[in-house]
Amino acid sequence: MPKTKIGGIGTKADRRWRENEIREDGNGVWSIINRVRKWLYVEGTNIASVYVKRMLTPQSLVPTLNAFSTRLSRFGFNFYSMFVPDLLHEFELGVFKAVFIHLLRVLYAHGNDTIQSLNRRYWRVPTFGRGTIRKFSNNASGMKKLAARDFEDLLQVSIFSCNHLIGI
Repeated sequence: MPKTKIGGIGTKADRRWRENEIREDGNGVWSIINRVRKWLYVEGTNIASVYVKRMLTPQSLVPTLNAFSTRLSRFGFNFYSMFVPDLLHEFELGVFKAVFIHLLRVLYAHGNDTIQSLNRRYWRVPTFGRGTIRKFSNNASGMKKLAARDFEDLLQVSIFSCNHLIGI
């Protein structure tokens, strides 16, 4: 996806774009990769050169041969279809983090001790399983040093932690 389209992620237009612009493995991609590989390994072109970047960057390609592409293409297999969205990073670190920040802003605007109440509620959540839900810090709203798994944990218990905080 081009950087210019990042602001539209999740919209109907984004969905249509993704359905129509499916990445295809085939002769076009192979010719670019083979041309760049020739420049690098035969002619000694620097990988950081403008020419290499111009060829690879538009499609986010790398100058390596892929075993799946090489071995399975003759059967009509598009190896790009193997890759599934990484929900952990796309949702927990993207969408949920933005929603959580918005919730914190609403709670700050509401005033009283709603942020402290939210922190207490998260802190009181018991651990679950072996690494399934870990103990939250006493300042979950601070979001300091959180990894994707921490946002996943925040998400898993958010309905219970946020319920009736501002009287709704």
